[in-house]
Amino acid sequence: MNCSLSGVYVYIALAIAALLGALALAALWTTALPLFGAAALVGLVAYVLIPKIKSELEAYVACRGPGKCSISIAINTLGQAAATLSVVSFLVAAALQLTALALIASWILSWLGVSIEAAVALLVKSGMFACAITVLILLGVLTNAIAFKNCRDEQSVSVGSGGALSRR
Repeated sequence: MNCSLSGVYVYIALAIAALLGALALAALWTTALPLFGAAALVGLVAYVLIPKIKSELEAYVACRGPGKCSISIAINTLGQAAATLSVVSFLVAAALQLTALALIASWILSWLGVSIEAAVALLVKSGMFACAITVLILLGVLTNAIAFKNCRDEQSVSVGSGGALSRR
């Protein structure tokens, strides 16, 4: 049986690339369209890529069989929660940005639009922080997967021809 973490590596790389793209788009928040794009990218990570990462990790663990090593799949849930927070922040910021731009176009209500811009800026920053946290969590998942692989590889090497475990 050929057990491989290559699927995990690919999905984590895609997720990090999408999150970095979302961060770049969110930096252009002066119009609402980049915020909708950032929300879509983070949504892709939260609802497509993170479940794929989780299923790839579970398949790898099942492929390697039982052993003394363990891997935490729950950390993916943290990434999904952080990404969801980011999606909500970007969507609310985009909706508020549309409102603010409409109000700024009105001479009488422009002061209200400028006030809403402050809220938009805070929501964009919180969405960006949630993206960065998600990237860190994904790096933690990657580190955890590599540590599990190394542990299982060491276990399989430690088993001698007689079946006895040898310590290094």
